[in-house]
Amino acid sequence: MRPHVRIPIALVLLALLAASPAAAQTLRATVRAVNPEAQRYEPSSTEYPFTHTSPVARFDQVFSTPRGFARVDAPAGSYGAWLRGLPVRLDRQNVLSFKGAALNSPSAAIIALDVGEKNLQQCADSAIRLHAEFLWARGRSAELAYHFTSGDEVRFTDWVGGERLSIDGAKVRRRAGAPRSADHASMRQWLDVVFMYAGTRSLHRDSHAVQPADVRAGDFYVAPGSPGHAVVVLDVATARDGRRVALLGQGYMPAQDFHVLRGTAPQALDGAWFVLPSKLTDIIDTPSWQPFRGSDLRRFVR
Repeated sequence: MRPHVRIPIALVLLALLAASPAAAQTLRATVRAVNPEAQRYEPSSTEYPFTHTSPVARFDQVFSTPRGFARVDAPAGSYGAWLRGLPVRLDRQNVLSFKGAALNSPSAAIIALDVGEKNLQQCADSAIRLHAEFLWARGRSAELAYHFTSGDEVRFTDWVGGERLSIDGAKVRRRAGAPRSADHASMRQWLDVVFMYAGTRSLHRDSHAVQPADVRAGDFYVAPGSPGHAVVVLDVATARDGRRVALLGQGYMPAQDFHVLRGTAPQALDGAWFVLPSKLTDIIDTPSWQPFRGSDLRRFVR
């Protein structure tokens, strides 16, 4: 039921983010959007309960906008505002798999988001994970619900109530069981079940289409299929002439660190801000997948 297949990537890894001036200068030259002097901060354990013990900086302080661009407004309490506070690792920029193996993934930064110990949290799953963590942070755990590729919807409230699932091919059978905890650790366990049976196809059931001109942080581009792929819009900036760029994040196969994509001109400005489609037929070319179209833009319904 898993719809993902890894596509080999021949891109070179960025150097590790180091404290030395020489390393910072090299990093700035490679991806000018990255601010090597971003201040370390302590994320709220309520807002970001998944944060690693590694030193981190705020996402919106790590990434500077390209010259002539400014970030769009993100109202307090919105998904976009929450994404701008994501913790970014300061100890490394290279992507590791769930087993700790180094991968050739095009990374400009690593979000300090745990991957788990199984090969589960891949591309579509990473989009679901961020959305679920946002709902949790806002105290909206009752809204946590996602579809399997089979079309069956599963809800966190049912999980807490003791629902047990058994999978027989494409059929999902449910039975009652003992209640579970309603804490974050339990939610994380529930998400692993979602990741096992959700994918790029099921994302369409949990989202609606968005016009390219209405793009905002938290939206995602998805090409459903077997294989398929999805990338998350993490931040958006605009220029006076109407051009729009975005920072994009992805997970991939095998399950790996959720990372901010690194790109090259003309697809990306300053090495990380990707030029966004303005029409449904326009494309956005990312390094890990064939180009997405403006018509591939989606938004979670909750």
